Amino acid sequence: MYRLILSIFLTFSFAYPYDIDKLLDEAIKEVESEKSEKYYDLALKLFNEGVYRQAVKNGELFLDKNGEDLKKLDDVVLLLGISYYKLGQTKKLFDLFIRYVSSDYISDDTRKKLFIYSNNLFIRKKEWKRLKIVRKKGKYLIDSGRYLWRLKGKFSKFDPMVNIFKLREGNLIGENSIFISDRNLTLIEIAKKLDMGYDELKIANPHIDPFDILKGEAVFVPRRRLLPQQDFEFGTVYINLSEKRLYYPLIIDGDPYVITFPVGIGTDNAKSPIGEFKITQKKENPEWVVPKSIREEDPSLPPVVPPGPDNPLGVRAMRLGYTEYLLHGTSKRFGIGMQVSHGCIRMYNKDVERLFDIVQKGTKVVITEKGYKIFKNSKVYVEIFDLKNTDKKNIRSLLKERGVHITPYLIDFYNKEKRGFAVPLN
Repeated sequence: MYRLILSIFLTFSFAYPYDIDKLLDEAIKEVESEKSEKYYDLALKLFNEGVYRQAVKNGELFLDKNGEDLKKLDDVVLLLGISYYKLGQTKKLFDLFIRYVSSDYISDDTRKKLFIYSNNLFIRKKEWKRLKIVRKKGKYLIDSGRYLWRLKGKFSKFDPMVNIFKLREGNLIGENSIFISDRNLTLIEIAKKLDMGYDELKIANPHIDPFDILKGEAVFVPRRRLLPQQDFEFGTVYINLSEKRLYYPLIIDGDPYVITFPVGIGTDNAKSPIGEFKITQKKENPEWVVPKSIREEDPSLPPVVPPGPDNPLGVRAMRLGYTEYLLHGTSKRFGIGMQVSHGCIRMYNKDVERLFDIVQKGTKVVITEKGYKIFKNSKVYVEIFDLKNTDKKNIRSLLKERGVHITPYLIDFYNKEKRGFAVPLN
């Protein structure tokens, strides 16, 4: 490109008394601007504003002019895939999927999302021929039970790559996967089936109707996570209220693992506590002594609810310090991964049983509320859950300190499309 510019301007220099150095400098700057942020930033900005057709136009121009810019290619391909899906442009989405399904230039996460949007759109549009091709080409992207390792003893009850993970590096665990619905389901039902929380599945699938998932449709399952603290302690339970998830890092048979479960937390009017606690009491099949404040809300409640299927504490309860707050099971079918409690930390009964069996009295519990995480392992990772306006500036500043420069438009894009799982940035 630079040689072409040089030859053109050298030719003109013989006919016109121009300052060649100045003209060359201006021409190179123009070419560089074409190759940098022009179409990329505009595509992101328009996408974030919901102007999908114009976002597509600029995203396609970026691919035409700057396809070799691999750092931005992944974002643009995902942007185009989602836009084609939202606009119902089946042919363009199909062509994009075929072009990039096996590409080494985009991330595994983007390939999986391209599969999900293609698969789901072709089911809705009843384009069975394209669906068959997408299923065949994308078969390798679907989690097919390849995680065959299993621990022994009291840890044999945990499910590898679901609620127990090998610690990969630093504080990083897991890999994202795809779930294919075997019948018409809601996202609440899928969350329980996958031992996930409802909210974390919902934010990872922003373009899927949570109450209308057809048989054969695909859902993105966010399992690649960062522990809430980079310098964590093994044997300490960590709960991040923003992501509604519990982490318990342990050394098992000499190797580092992390046990993790979704949790339900307190509502805005009855928030769960933040700080450091210790488990001071453990009870199997606990009775529920109804707090005075809750009886005032519902006078029909008795002073004490005995153990049983109607007990809201479920089958196990662990007290946090010397407070009224408990880490407990539930009698409800749903509600895990949501803001539903009066401040206690709520778990699926099966999960709280497993945790109860391995956690001792005196175990430290650290409860935080982090809307995002930024940690540096071999790569710099960002994980977003719930951003305030001031957080965007802080994220850019923290990333800059770690050698990563990111535009505000890209942060907005990640906040819409890459929430709920750890995203590598370099």
